[in-house]
Amino acid sequence: MTYQIKNYLLSMQSNWPINHALYDAVQESIPAIAKYRANEGREDLHKTPIDKMCKRVFPDIYTVPLFRRQWCKMMVEEIKLMEDHVAFKPNEDEDELRQIPEDEDELRQIPEIVLRDHCPELYSRMWFVVQTVLNPIFLSLYQRDCFDISSVQIANYNPKDKQKGAWHHDESADISVVVPLNTGGYVGGGTEFHNHGTLKPLPSGHALIFPSFTNLHRGLAVESGDRYLLVFWLHNKSRNKHIYEEIE
Repeated sequence: MTYQIKNYLLSMQSNWPINHALYDAVQESIPAIAKYRANEGREDLHKTPIDKMCKRVFPDIYTVPLFRRQWCKMMVEEIKLMEDHVAFKPNEDEDELRQIPEDEDELRQIPEIVLRDHCPELYSRMWFVVQTVLNPIFLSLYQRDCFDISSVQIANYNPKDKQKGAWHHDESADISVVVPLNTGGYVGGGTEFHNHGTLKPLPSGHALIFPSFTNLHRGLAVESGDRYLLVFWLHNKSRNKHIYEEIE
């Protein structure tokens, strides 16, 4: 079932939801990024204003204030309306990719609403964020493009349906971005990275960014309330295509 957004501000293709300081940093970084790309790696990409906005919490794992708190609040209100029409359920595409049998531990199956399938308006809006904000961040942090979407979904951890997650990699992504939408509206939560440590829930709108296939991680238990997360699984289609062509 397709859900139509009720709050028109959430469907607007503009940069108002983005943290203002981060948006300014991205704009200031674009010339240096463009020069680096034009030189095809023959020169270093020096530190950009984006780097100053990002906090390294573990090796190759960063946090950054991505969305404004006002936007996050609107999103949670919209999700409450969305739940009357679209149910949270495990992402079937991801289950198939991981080859998860029906009787496997249900901790691996997180209830989600996949935006491409159920809310195309919001999916389109998030595509715009990936192209204009997230990809420049990836170039600054990792010197690589990652602007193709495997999936964007809203996940929900709660004591009734899914209290916590099991150890896993995000199999369909090169880079994952996880954004809490309602920190303070639940008890517990957070993220643990294998061999690195634990992160308490980030402030609403702050993104957790990490390479997906090298970082085993899990969501920690929610003791009460609903923990809503906006999750991006991103990849570089052209890079993957070249890899498969070489294999063939």
